Amino acid sequence: MKFFPKILCALFYLLLAGGLFAGEVKNIIWVVGDGMGPELMGFFMQGVRYGNVSGYPQKISHLEKLTQKGEIGMFFNNTYDTIVTDSAASATQMATGAYSRPGVVGQNYNYAPVPTLLELAKKKGKSVGVITDSYVTDATPAGFSAHASNRGEKRSIARQQIELGLDVISGGGLKYFTTRENADLLQYAKRKGYQVAKNKEELARIKTGKLLGLYAEEALPMSVEMVHYPHLPSLTEQVQKSIELMEKDPDGFVLMVEAGKIDWAAHSNDAGGVWAEMKVLDEALAYIKQYADEHPETLVYINADHDTGLGAFTYQHLDRQKVLKKTAQGEALYSGDMDYASFKQYELFEKQKRSLSYVQEELERIPVQERTPSLVQAKLSEALGYTVDVSGFKDLHDVAGILRQLDLARGLMWATKNHSSAMLLSIAYGPEADKFTGVYHNTDILPRMLNVLGWDKK
Repeated sequence: MKFFPKILCALFYLLLAGGLFAGEVKNIIWVVGDGMGPELMGFFMQGVRYGNVSGYPQKISHLEKLTQKGEIGMFFNNTYDTIVTDSAASATQMATGAYSRPGVVGQNYNYAPVPTLLELAKKKGKSVGVITDSYVTDATPAGFSAHASNRGEKRSIARQQIELGLDVISGGGLKYFTTRENADLLQYAKRKGYQVAKNKEELARIKTGKLLGLYAEEALPMSVEMVHYPHLPSLTEQVQKSIELMEKDPDGFVLMVEAGKIDWAAHSNDAGGVWAEMKVLDEALAYIKQYADEHPETLVYINADHDTGLGAFTYQHLDRQKVLKKTAQGEALYSGDMDYASFKQYELFEKQKRSLSYVQEELERIPVQERTPSLVQAKLSEALGYTVDVSGFKDLHDVAGILRQLDLARGLMWATKNHSSAMLLSIAYGPEADKFTGVYHNTDILPRMLNVLGWDKK
């Protein structure tokens, strides 16, 4: 029994030592769903739970699993002097902790460069990277890896990303590394140690070293159309390869992963497009969660830069003709003429084959006199993957109005085609996740990241 006090004493010091090191996370995987407001997160999680959709036999998304087991926070994203933000300012504020202005990358509201999390992590010896299914010089990856007064300075951003020495640069945007003043940038990048991959096979062949993955001239295709591009890596494949390369660093890594086209689909008020982009994000989250579970020194942080669209299902009063038609089809209506929307819509999202923004552009190019009901119906049916009835639609000359009527027929409503000031949700999963709870501002994220890495004490 005389050894019992010594054992207690030893346990006490072990716990104390654990407390001293509790603030030091080794790896951070920061996932940004561009435009992914809380209503779109709910739209997706609810569809998986209650819609008859493929790929989820347990009826729970990986986003929901992380939400259920992680720590939830709520945050504002206003800039220095505007209520609504854009992706550039939002990424800048998240990555630097400094208030900025719309359109600005890596600079504060006085247009002075501010160090980003990736720059700080690089100086500390960690591997760092950016991944996107948009293009790597776009606003979000740029906000984490470059400094410019205008997000449109994409060739300058490309040069800065190479000079920073990011260990992983992966996504679209090849043209910004190969044209005009950057005509020789790929050769320069190779001299700096980068291995260039332009497709899935070339990406798979890279086993060590720095990755410069540029798989499209600009952004990768919208996810509903990726089936036509089998040579392109998925977002998950980009994440897997990047982590495979970066985890070799004994000091750990910091990786920013952007699902960039949620925003684009929401800008188009394309619910099926949003559904497809959210599924792409969720597939990546499945791998990221598994990695974090197997590597408990890894913190996963998921958030959005802003909301886009403010879209949701809504109920509506139907006129007599629509009531009779839906009743004849066996659809359930309430209060006589109230359509509260059916979960069957999620099954229909799964059928979509084309982005509605492309359909709109195509219809607008057709002369008005040739834009007949049968042609409009054929174009919509082809894109959505099921027969669309436009017989009750009004003014087929107004293409944007046609798509609004399509959404109304599906029980969908969008408040805007632009960004909104809606408050956003964050999910932190892994060690020190509780540091990201409560109500905060996106400029508070970097100080919390530094805290969990233990750098604010050094």
